[in-house]
Amino acid sequence: MLAILAEYSYSHPFVQPLPVWDYWPWLLLPLCAGVAIVYKSAKCASMRRVPWEATVAFAWILIFMVTAGAILAGLVKVLESKG
Repeated sequence: MLAILAEYSYSHPFVQPLPVWDYWPWLLLPLCAGVAIVYKSAKCASMRRVPWEATVAFAWILIFMVTAGAILAGLVKVLESKG
């Protein structure tokens, strides 16, 4: 990982993306966790319920994101095979 970063020269910020090819799907986990915790912290009547409800919301968000990704990947494969 560090060897990839060492070879990469970041000379054009906001035009040339950073090299996150190997681990970018894992960035979905903290994103979903943050959204679930903040949303449930604002919506729950009692803070005692936040950990459980945020865990459930995290699972639902993750399930739907993975499902949407699989559907879109399948759609791309179908459209590429027809073209």
